[in-house]
Amino acid sequence: MNEKNKLQVGLDWLIRSFAGVVVFLAIYTICWTVIPYFSNAGLPVDTIEEVAWSREWLLGIYRHPPMMIWLVGIAWKLSGGWIGSPYLASGVALSVGLVFIYLLMRISRPATQAGLVALTTPLVYFFGPQLPQWNANVAQLPFVGLFLYAAFRGVMTRSLGWTLLAGFAAGAGLLGKYSFGLIALFAAAGLLADPVARSRVKVLHVLLAFVASVLVFLPHVYWFFTAPMNTVDYFRMSAERTEGTALGHLTSPLLVILGAVAVLIPTALIAVRGLDFLSEPRRFDSSVDRSLKVYLGFVVVGPIAIAAFIGALGGGLIKDQWLIAYLLAAPAMVVMLIVPHGVDVAWRKSAAIFYFVCLVVLAIAYPVERQAHYWRSNGGPVLWAPLMPAEPMAEAGQVLWRKAVTAAGKPDMKIQIVAGGPEAAGVANVTPGRPAWFEHYNKGYSPWITDALIRSQGILATEAVPAGYPEANGLCVAAQENFDWRNGRGGQGRIATLTVLLPEGLCRPAQ
Repeated sequence: MNEKNKLQVGLDWLIRSFAGVVVFLAIYTICWTVIPYFSNAGLPVDTIEEVAWSREWLLGIYRHPPMMIWLVGIAWKLSGGWIGSPYLASGVALSVGLVFIYLLMRISRPATQAGLVALTTPLVYFFGPQLPQWNANVAQLPFVGLFLYAAFRGVMTRSLGWTLLAGFAAGAGLLGKYSFGLIALFAAAGLLADPVARSRVKVLHVLLAFVASVLVFLPHVYWFFTAPMNTVDYFRMSAERTEGTALGHLTSPLLVILGAVAVLIPTALIAVRGLDFLSEPRRFDSSVDRSLKVYLGFVVVGPIAIAAFIGALGGGLIKDQWLIAYLLAAPAMVVMLIVPHGVDVAWRKSAAIFYFVCLVVLAIAYPVERQAHYWRSNGGPVLWAPLMPAEPMAEAGQVLWRKAVTAAGKPDMKIQIVAGGPEAAGVANVTPGRPAWFEHYNKGYSPWITDALIRSQGILATEAVPAGYPEANGLCVAAQENFDWRNGRGGQGRIATLTVLLPEGLCRPAQ
């Protein structure tokens, strides 16, 4: 065997033990917190909205269940409102999910194979450049890992505790996104399809786990049936967006399948050509290993097949982000199918270099893609959420607000409501006191905004005020100005109209 270089030695150490995997995940999380933090001027649009919603600690939002806003809300609060905390939350979510995938692999495979899975999963594009886009898909990752591990271990060991934990994870996963149900469904199918796993299923344990999942999910069910009709309207709008062309019925499922296969190629190449098999392999129960292969096959292939079917049925484009949760266990499936059972592995020099280059390329692709928006503009306006800083608009809004309330004789009056689109959410997030976001002046979207609050506290608006809105809500236009909202490089973005709406009675002293 050729003498190993330092990169090989380092990678071999990382995959050899659980401690090495934890070290890698910590470094990876830090890297993918720093990269987007310095590449972006503002948060991605979905993330901006979720941070604003998290202020309210809701049981649901008209677009998704609440787990995404709970977790990012915790990260935001613990960090003192640091703008990079959603990126950190994404890295932690992936890391927690991968810890459980590692433990799942350890049930029937050596530590080196389990470590290999943990290290090669970030080669999947979704867990690199897509990772900082905190949203419902990323928020599922810890619960995907926990559910897959607890469900398999609970059944194979006939443990009530682990099975109940799987039920909890299923309920929490559904609070991340409704489509988590596909993972639970195909996990159950995978356990029942294998004779060894099927023989170990205890029906009472499964029923109790189901009850646990229902109890976790039940508060959101109550919210769903008492929520404004905007929830149903949003589902209807989403369904209409998936209606595509005749060609789309063919291309959409192909893109889903080809995309899922393509992102797994780096892991597959390493598993096929990049490993040395060490002598004296450890022995494991082959029947359990076969059960785990069947289980992962169902869990990975099943939901992706359903996504492809939906694409074929609707003919519309399936967003690539929808596959994030489905692909968390995919590298584990690839390694189990390619690498022999019970064999310890080590990195070959070519694979170590290939691996490092892939990670670097994925890391560089993120800031380059951001920078490309400036390059392509040719001096024109660049208006894209990650490149638009919220702080300057928030500062301008505060100055205008202080001017208006001082003129009205209420200098101590604080901003309580910021109204408008995603840019208003960004302003609300970084304004002292963290005011509530009033999404597009629609109380259906923002049910925490009441008529009494509007009439008593007024509004700072970041977009044009609907005609007749002030008069209809007991408000008046106390101040207004155009704000030159510059992009992250100080170039042209757009002109935003900032408006201070105060309770009608406060405008009289200013007249």
